[in-house]
Amino acid sequence: MNILIRVLLFSLLLLSPLLPSVLAAPPAIQRQMEIIEATIEGGSIWTIDPAACYDFASGELLMNMYDTLVFFDGERVDRYLPQLADNWTVENITGTTSPDGLSWYFRYMFHIRPNVHFWDGSTLTPEDVEYCFERGMVLEAGDNPQWMFYEPLLNTWGALGLNATALEGNGTEQARVGAIINHSVESNSTHVWFNLAFPGAYAPFMQILCEQWSSIYSKAWANSLSRPTNWDGDWSDWFSHWLSMRYHYPDPPLPPFDDPTPAVMGTGPFVFEELNDSLHRWSGLRNHDYWRGWPLDWPGFGSSKPAGYIEHFVVTWAYDWNARSVMFRNGEVDICAVPRQYISQMLGQPGIRCMYPLPSLASDAYSFHFSINSTSPYGPILPAGTFNESGVPSDFFGNATWGVHVRKAFASAIDYDSYISTVFLGEAIQPATAIIPPLPYYDPTVKGYSYNLTRAVEELQQVPDLWDTGFTIKIPYNMGSLRRPIEILCSQMSQAISSLNPKFHMTVVGLDWASFLLASRNGQLPFFVGGWLADYPDPHNFVYPYYYTYGNFAFRAHYSNAAMDALIDEGIRTPDGSVRAEIYSQIQQLAVEDCPIIVMASVVGRHFERTWVCGSYPNPIYPASSGGGVYAGNLWKWYYTPHAQQDTVTNATANLLPYDVNYDGKTNMFDVGAAAICFGAAYGPPISPRWNFRCDFNNDRRIDMKDIGGVAQNFGKTSSVWTPPS
Repeated sequence: MNILIRVLLFSLLLLSPLLPSVLAAPPAIQRQMEIIEATIEGGSIWTIDPAACYDFASGELLMNMYDTLVFFDGERVDRYLPQLADNWTVENITGTTSPDGLSWYFRYMFHIRPNVHFWDGSTLTPEDVEYCFERGMVLEAGDNPQWMFYEPLLNTWGALGLNATALEGNGTEQARVGAIINHSVESNSTHVWFNLAFPGAYAPFMQILCEQWSSIYSKAWANSLSRPTNWDGDWSDWFSHWLSMRYHYPDPPLPPFDDPTPAVMGTGPFVFEELNDSLHRWSGLRNHDYWRGWPLDWPGFGSSKPAGYIEHFVVTWAYDWNARSVMFRNGEVDICAVPRQYISQMLGQPGIRCMYPLPSLASDAYSFHFSINSTSPYGPILPAGTFNESGVPSDFFGNATWGVHVRKAFASAIDYDSYISTVFLGEAIQPATAIIPPLPYYDPTVKGYSYNLTRAVEELQQVPDLWDTGFTIKIPYNMGSLRRPIEILCSQMSQAISSLNPKFHMTVVGLDWASFLLASRNGQLPFFVGGWLADYPDPHNFVYPYYYTYGNFAFRAHYSNAAMDALIDEGIRTPDGSVRAEIYSQIQQLAVEDCPIIVMASVVGRHFERTWVCGSYPNPIYPASSGGGVYAGNLWKWYYTPHAQQDTVTNATANLLPYDVNYDGKTNMFDVGAAAICFGAAYGPPISPRWNFRCDFNNDRRIDMKDIGGVAQNFGKTSSVWTPPS
């Protein structure tokens, strides 16, 4: 026996009498083989077509119906498990070119798992995989995720980026562009491979392949639908219809798998049952012939894996909070979206478990406008470099010499602690930059701004003539109940800035969404709030939109820093490792020094479920309209999981055998060893390398003496193993 394990076991046998015991019997399990998730009202499905899926609600459905080549390992966002691909290699092919003359740099080659079947009984082939990725790039439908394939595979943002001149009607150019797309993904009888034309390793590529836009469906089935906007895989046909309503279609036409009715054909754990807009729900039935087998064999920890499964998974967005809360308390729903202002109503409720803290991969940030449009009514806006108490110059935030002092002054005028305490009930963190935990390469040593009006005065006094002249500025915000936090923040900042000098005049203006959007597009907002939800858990997905010259927010704000662009280019072209970590540390340091944005908060999440739900684990990149989506293949309902004994609100429940890590009906040395290996690990952020959610027995997001002591207390106990009811 490992010496560490022996010492821990002996110590905790002494500690075990002090540990809490089971105090009450749990409520009877309802609907043993069904899980119902009640998400926020209005959380409807936008599309069921993986090629167009770019929203969380749709992504949660696809995640449970389809498989991808690889998938995230449990709660990790930086480790991958084989799925439809059982192994893969990455090859540096720098110096080679495509048949069309495009330079290639890396090749990701995946061996496709044999004997996997779609729901209709047909066998998955590498040709199906190739078709799915090429079909997505061909359709490139409206606001879609396909840029994430065009960037690494073709080193551009979309099909038109391959030739900025008009391609419509130009058959020769259409054929050339089609051939380039065709050669970017190739297959044979056993493998599929991706030829990356991006001049670098493109570290996020594996993460992108884990997401719902990388779902694999049947080519033969898709062709059998005979829907006019669906691509059949014939490149010559694509040439004649590209940019028409048939293939490369813009909004508003529906994606092909939605029109006229939802169509799904995957290999995933649940077979599509229905998408009912009138009842505000979708559902799936367990795929009894699922290639992975039941219970699923992942995510695992040694021989630890889920012990059960369900037959029916339902997600509904039909109920407001009042109805949801009653149903949740009564056990009519198993997993429930709880708005932050109502958290206290659920904490301590019998039979309800809360997982906390859960980091999110989302943030809101103020972007300063570096060249405010002179037509803006929120000033007035004066010529660049001109100071007058009546308004602000167009380069108020963007002047190359002194604009940074104005930006830092405003950043120092936000009471971050009060904002987080008031608006988020203290359940948020204030990241220094757009790289937030739990993203890889988040650097906690880089410090951001704090509420410091003395510093604000010092910064503004470094702007020539500003302190004696003064200014007037209006800060618009988007009105609405969901934007109330922004109104609070703007008002607090306005009062702080105005208090510094009687010649400083700052007020807030509430706008409806249409007016706010129009002013934003016209460059009339002195600064604006932009929220970002991760497409994939890599820092590039956050630094590019906020800091890169052509990024979503930076471009709109006219922010451009050549040094920052160079670092971002270098970061995405560098393989994962210490060198890449240093690059992103430099990006974070420069972001604080240059201060083009103010990151206000990254909210810490909670997950609420009935204590009879087993197998849950949160992954911050899983999609769902309520955040932190549910992958139901690992779930079952019983009082067997160790998590059912205790939770973060200490409500006493019972379970058949606490602290049984691998659900084998015995608390023995395997369980002691597993917990000992993970001892001291925490979920973070950032997540500990040794973290294992199955050993966090009391759901406090750390593995410590309480967890190992519980194993010791129950050491040697046995119980019947969970079996599906007949």
